[in-house]
Amino acid sequence: MAELCQAFLNKGITPMIPSRGSIGDADITLASHVGAVMVGEWRAEVDGKVVEGAEALRMKDVKPHVPEGKDGLGILSTNSVGVAMTMDAVRTMERAVGLAPLVFGLTLEGMNGNVAPFLAQTVKSHPLPGLTEAAADMRNTLAGSYLWEADKTRALQDPLSFRTTIYTISEARRALSDLNALIDVQINSSDDNPGVILNASEEDFDKSQVKQYFVNAEGVKGAIIPSANFEPLPIAIAAQRASIALAHVSHNSLHRTMRLDEDRFSGLSRFLAGPNNPNGHAFGATEDAMVSIYAENVALANPVSMHGTPVEGNIEDSASNLPRVAERLNRAAKNVIDLYSMEMLFRKSYSKLLDVFSDFFPHFTRVRAAFSKVGCIQLKPLEGQ
Repeated sequence: MAELCQAFLNKGITPMIPSRGSIGDADITLASHVGAVMVGEWRAEVDGKVVEGAEALRMKDVKPHVPEGKDGLGILSTNSVGVAMTMDAVRTMERAVGLAPLVFGLTLEGMNGNVAPFLAQTVKSHPLPGLTEAAADMRNTLAGSYLWEADKTRALQDPLSFRTTIYTISEARRALSDLNALIDVQINSSDDNPGVILNASEEDFDKSQVKQYFVNAEGVKGAIIPSANFEPLPIAIAAQRASIALAHVSHNSLHRTMRLDEDRFSGLSRFLAGPNNPNGHAFGATEDAMVSIYAENVALANPVSMHGTPVEGNIEDSASNLPRVAERLNRAAKNVIDLYSMEMLFRKSYSKLLDVFSDFFPHFTRVRAAFSKVGCIQLKPLEGQ
């Protein structure tokens, strides 16, 4: 069976798997479609074309699998689909979290903000896990910035969306790290039930209830033990925590951007209106889009892992809904990137207006140069607003 799975990967046979239908504890209704293609049934995509399973195997000269022993259950009773969806969401979140220091650094420079919240002295007096490292990264991102030079016009304390950003970045990174650690365990161990364990350890072997699970015959030694190893709830809970963290990241991005829009904070025209129409609405309506996206991320942060209804004769009376959790995390991470794109759009126009209205602020140094290398956000300055 392992050879057949490898053939799928090497020869480009992609089983068509539904995106809905799993309650999360062993993706039986989803993973079974992989098994169906293995035996020559259902449908798969080959060379960009969807064909019947038997035809897909024939096209790539792969023999259909003939299940034996526990193959059938091993193929369809697995969390592989939900975990794969979670891994995809993690990749998206890594991209969003990776952008956070750069985006925040640019906005802080635009506002002539205060670096005090992420100074080494500040975070050492409140050493929450991960905060020291996040603050150090933030200081490194702003190395060479004019913000390190004293300025009597600079506010002692910025709005909270600026001051607390280092906390939201830190918590998002910590949530991501914990989720990755759980995924590593999941993909490198068995979620089988009943678990087939070669050379199983013999704790409590003297108890008759335990001893009955052990096998020692025909050169095979181990145990076959009913398990709950199919339970991916730890991953689902960690992914939900990551979604909550992203909702806070979204909140800060939204409100930082709206402060850029306010003349009493920016020192420029309201809504960053251009010199040809300084009283215009300019970016005012763009706030609506950001608020809408933020509201979606708040909704996506609501946990769904406890929404289970007993099924299959009340035996399956618990669920994690991991595929849904992963789907929501992926969407939330993409929304953060969208919010960052709009924050940078405001920030770009802000710097253009500084050139027009004032020579008070120095031009941006290392952070501005770093921003020009970020390929995921493409901006064009808006003229004549």
